[in-house]
Amino acid sequence: MKTHKILILLIVSALLFGATGLAQEMSKDDWQNEMNAQTAKRNELKAKLDKLVADINNLKSQSTKLDADLAACEDELYKMLGVTRDQVEAFDQELAGYERRADELMRMADADLMKNKDEVNTMSKRVDEMMKTKMAALSRFKDRLANLRTKVDGLLATLSNMAANTYTVGTWQRNRDCLWNIAKKPAIYNNAWLWPKIWQGNKDKIRDPDIIQPGWKLTIPAGKELNNEEKAAASSYYRKKAKG
Repeated sequence: MKTHKILILLIVSALLFGATGLAQEMSKDDWQNEMNAQTAKRNELKAKLDKLVADINNLKSQSTKLDADLAACEDELYKMLGVTRDQVEAFDQELAGYERRADELMRMADADLMKNKDEVNTMSKRVDEMMKTKMAALSRFKDRLANLRTKVDGLLATLSNMAANTYTVGTWQRNRDCLWNIAKKPAIYNNAWLWPKIWQGNKDKIRDPDIIQPGWKLTIPAGKELNNEEKAAASSYYRKKAKG
């Protein structure tokens, strides 16, 4: 430990001696010239900093003015519509709440969604009311309300399908609908291997079980097992697939 301290003292002493030596090697004129050069650089940098600060303050002033102009335009628009800024903000918060909840409901399994059907119906009625208000004309709400209406309509369609033992085929891009995926939905069979039941129950529409069209309303046959006809159809399908 003492050895380390001695080494540190030697290093510090060497550095101090070297610095002193360098200082002694500079003449007074050299030192003055160096000081003048550093002072000039400092003054130049300070001038640049002062200009940047002035530019920032100017931009802040412009931003404040633009914000004030925007607020004045909004107030004039709200006055024309006969609403207050507080009402608009309250409308915004309510809409945002429904948007979040609709996204949550869309992520639910069908069985869980069915438990919340009353909430979906209430939401649907409220969205209709919101779309009829004066504030729905504001550009900040127009597209959001339309998107929310589409989501709620999708939820209502899903609930309707579950209640009527039918299923309306969605798109592959959005719903990933095929007979396999439809059969494994909790509200249908909760078993993908029962897809032949849907095929055989809708032979008037489905010629090829690999091809179903968006918008088709498919009947969902009752039962949790394949009957002999459905088993035979499935076996025939798998044999053809195996042959390529």
